[in-house]
Amino acid sequence: AKYETLRYTKPSQCKDCPFSDSGCQKVFKIRIQTDLRKHAYPARGSESFTKLYNKRTAVERVFAYLKEYFGMKRTRHRGVRAGVDFQLSTLAYNLSKFALDKLNKQLNSFQKVA
Repeated sequence: AKYETLRYTKPSQCKDCPFSDSGCQKVFKIRIQTDLRKHAYPARGSESFTKLYNKRTAVERVFAYLKEYFGMKRTRHRGVRAGVDFQLSTLAYNLSKFALDKLNKQLNSFQKVA
């Protein structure tokens, strides 16, 4: 019974109640009929879920790399300086990624010739 209901109060409905001074509030209970987590959109195993999952993992991979190697776990700045720090880190990441892609392309073309 503990996990089958959601409980909440509506203070707006207790405005005219004579017991509102004592801290008494009406508690509303809603029975949970279905677990909404089981019916997430898009459905697991569908093609649209696979596309979204691949996109999300690509972004999370970049954030994990920034946190691990560019010191983005905790920033020492606030506001605009924090934004500038993040943008410089992403710029450095993109430049290193671009340089590695170019180097790999040259190595692959060299191996094809040899």
